[in-house]
Amino acid sequence: MQRQRTWRLCAAALAITALTACKTELGPGDGGGGTNPNPKPYPTLDGNAPQSFSLSSIDGKAANTAESFDAAIAQDANFIAVDLVMSKDGELVALASPDITNITDVSSRSVYANRKTVRLIDGQSHQGWFASDFTLVELQSLRAKLNDSSAPPTNATTGRILSLNDVIAYVKRQRKTVGLYLQTLNPTYHSQQGLAMEDKLVAAFTAAGYTQETAPVLVRSLEVAHLKALRAKTQVRLVQMINGDPTLGRDGQILMNLPYGQPYDFTLAGTSTTYNQMVTADGLAQIKTYANGISPWKPFVISARYLDKNGDGQPDDLNNDGLRDYRDREMMAPTNLVTLAHAAKLFVHPWEYRNDVTLLASDFKGQVAAEYKLFYEVGVDGVFSDAPRDANRAR
Repeated sequence: MQRQRTWRLCAAALAITALTACKTELGPGDGGGGTNPNPKPYPTLDGNAPQSFSLSSIDGKAANTAESFDAAIAQDANFIAVDLVMSKDGELVALASPDITNITDVSSRSVYANRKTVRLIDGQSHQGWFASDFTLVELQSLRAKLNDSSAPPTNATTGRILSLNDVIAYVKRQRKTVGLYLQTLNPTYHSQQGLAMEDKLVAAFTAAGYTQETAPVLVRSLEVAHLKALRAKTQVRLVQMINGDPTLGRDGQILMNLPYGQPYDFTLAGTSTTYNQMVTADGLAQIKTYANGISPWKPFVISARYLDKNGDGQPDDLNNDGLRDYRDREMMAPTNLVTLAHAAKLFVHPWEYRNDVTLLASDFKGQVAAEYKLFYEVGVDGVFSDAPRDANRAR
């Protein structure tokens, strides 16, 4: 993910983000919108209930595996999230990073010991093993595992690595329509390896019958040129991700430090525009020319700040546990991101919501439902969650 600093919004505008359900519905039986037993109007883009999107790893399952997808469907996720990288032979593969060192068992496979190398991904040096050095067949001889886990796969079928075509076949086997929310990882890096992603995506969509805006598939990316190239080739819904430094500022500000503060294709081109600038009214108007929605880090919608009520210059320990974490932050007023995005006819799908009390601000008192409800009241159109069932219950 890419970033930089320039074009600052004020602290409130930094938290900009909106859940816009612009045609995010799949159709009858998709589990979204109209399935709410107590229908009520929502301030979403289309007035339907916000949807739930699973993260690529839930219930402690390795990311992008059938086991994780099974868990997401069991929790009635409207869409399942899938990360995509490219193999050496030009196949789209469901893996959480081009660097497969810690997300597969490759380091334990002596036959591939000589493939360990150093690669520059989006300006950052990585040492290990990389999907772009393996064919699809070789990748599928490995097994996916939780990041940095030393535990081996449970059995020969657990953690099987899937191609995009495998994933599409998987969802088509389900009894109800399940959407795919694809994230294309590091498009510039892959293009530099001679492995451009766009034509491969379009070919897979065409073969699957995903050719219209109403198709049960969305594609999101942190980069802009990649999405623009896709827009010229397909009508499926495209989503611009909005990122920032993962360390939230003390006063709730989202920092635009590299490599997180701007799309990497902007960094490479010497463009100064940051993600903060992209969520202004003018920036959103530009996004609308090639995308259907935005997927921001959730503090862009509502951020959270530390307090210093005793004036000692240090954040207050609100829960008196001797630690300083998100539980010691207080939620701020919502930014105008959802309002601006909806005005531009863009839906808003923030990420990422987790069932981890250490990631909940003090306002929520450890209740995950309270966080979902607050963001739903602002008008987000859907949320990426590691617990889709809880996201649905909070609607």
